Amino acid sequence: MSVSLDPNDYTPEQIREIKSGNERRVREAARRGDVHIDGMPLKVTLELTADCNFFCRMCEFPAPRESGRKKGYELTAPVEKFNETIVPNVFPFALVVNLTVVGEPLMVPYLDRVLEIAEVSQTKLEFITHGQFLDEAMIEKIGPHAAGIVVSFDGGTRETFNRIRVGGDFNVITRNMLAFQRWREKIPEGGWRPYFHMNATLMRENIHELPAMVQLAHELGVDKLNGALMIAFSPKMAKSSLLNARALANEAFARGRAVAEELGQYAEFPAPFPNVSEEEAAAVEFPSVDLPDGPLPHLKDALAGGPLPDLKIQAAKPEESLHELGANIPDPDAEGNISFVPIDEIDGTSQMDAAAATQVVEGQDEFSKERAFGSPLQQSPDERREQAQARMAMSDGLGTDAQASSGADHPGYGVAAEPNEEEGRYTCKFLWNEVFISLTGDVAPCCIQGRPIVGNINDQDLASIWNGPAMKEMRERLLTGDPIPCCKDCNYNTQLGKGEYREDTLIIPERIQRRKQL
Repeated sequence: MSVSLDPNDYTPEQIREIKSGNERRVREAARRGDVHIDGMPLKVTLELTADCNFFCRMCEFPAPRESGRKKGYELTAPVEKFNETIVPNVFPFALVVNLTVVGEPLMVPYLDRVLEIAEVSQTKLEFITHGQFLDEAMIEKIGPHAAGIVVSFDGGTRETFNRIRVGGDFNVITRNMLAFQRWREKIPEGGWRPYFHMNATLMRENIHELPAMVQLAHELGVDKLNGALMIAFSPKMAKSSLLNARALANEAFARGRAVAEELGQYAEFPAPFPNVSEEEAAAVEFPSVDLPDGPLPHLKDALAGGPLPDLKIQAAKPEESLHELGANIPDPDAEGNISFVPIDEIDGTSQMDAAAATQVVEGQDEFSKERAFGSPLQQSPDERREQAQARMAMSDGLGTDAQASSGADHPGYGVAAEPNEEEGRYTCKFLWNEVFISLTGDVAPCCIQGRPIVGNINDQDLASIWNGPAMKEMRERLLTGDPIPCCKDCNYNTQLGKGEYREDTLIIPERIQRRKQL
């Protein structure tokens, strides 16, 4: 399936026909439960960059990222690979392309080129962003190409937010979110209006602020608030897992849903934890959040219709964070200082320069490759092959023979498969609709932990991987009620109430321990 993106080869109408025909065939295959799909993925999540200038409490990548940077690992896919491999394989067919998962999409150094290709191919882009670079100039730049903006937001108060997302500023990011909402409101009726979501990672440090997050989302005009349980990647993070505070979490979910219903705010939270006794529930002490002026006092005048304030970034200092030493924070230098992104105001009129946005952190001499197991940090071909084989070994049904060979809630851009209610069968929004391509070109059906690598786009075209033996077997086993382990234990479905909360999927042991078990 080869389609040129040269606008001289196809008229805009022909491009729309190509995409429309592909979408129709994919959706029909999903409804029928076909194992072979006569079409290409409707949504593709790329890993164009693993770079980011935040050091977030729940993220496993900050310390390996900085150590990898020091050792010369590439944190961004080369523009040549984007032009030569990603563009012809992805953009002619995909309705939506998400630019990254663990990185900050607005730090892609060739963002202008991506926007150009998106316009030519009539592909919308999803930006899952920390929001700190999303000022008016950036909104004007990316807004017309956006399927939607999803802001990762993990607190209902500035103190908690800044201590979780070290390097970020609650006030600046919420101001930018309001700027995006105002931009959307100016779109003429009948024009394309990108969706606006807020993703919250829920943990012990912020769960009591969930009702405040709902109120905040409502005041900023957010279409949908998504709350998801934090996955702990180390013992130091495990004590922040809500698996260790189930009654408190259930109370927060209930209170958050009540506030959402009262305000008319669309919100999705994890299914309640089962087996919480009445005594445990009654004993919960829910910390109150004192917000006499609401969650956004710095935007009081702007929310009333006044101008947006001009704010400077004032991030928390590392010592004020909720990190433990050695969790995700890089080691201090000889003077005891830890280097983070410069806190100077970002000039939104120019494209972000990834090199200038992040400083190299000294120290971290021992770079554990095990911490990069499944990460987008660049590794040698031998290392990638070894990790791919290890992942394949996690499934009895995906062996060496097979190896050898996330959606916008908007009409026209939804990519979820038709639900299959037949007894004994599982459902998945990814296998029939989406695919994930890592920084190194590895292809997986999704970005869920434990996912198998089913090919590499640098060695095969995406069409042959999409309908290759591994993908077909995953679809077949899902339909027959015998899914491979990563599908059976998928936290995506579990949090929707379609599975069982398990410690070994929400609290993942250190990577080195995991490798020893394989």
